[in-house]
Amino acid sequence: MKSVRGARSHSGPGPGNRYDERMVLNDVSDDIPGTLLVARLHVDLCRLNSAIC
Repeated sequence: MKSVRGARSHSGPGPGNRYDERMVLNDVSDDIPGTLLVARLHVDLCRLNSAIC
């Protein structure tokens, strides 16, 4: 049975994915910190999930 996705190194060359970008340090403001923190956590969890797969 063939794998749908080929095994690739996350550190090697390639297009990567949208979660490979560096995090922005000043993304939490005083306006709505809860929403921004949830969004940041979501991105971190997606990065982790991408690394596991």
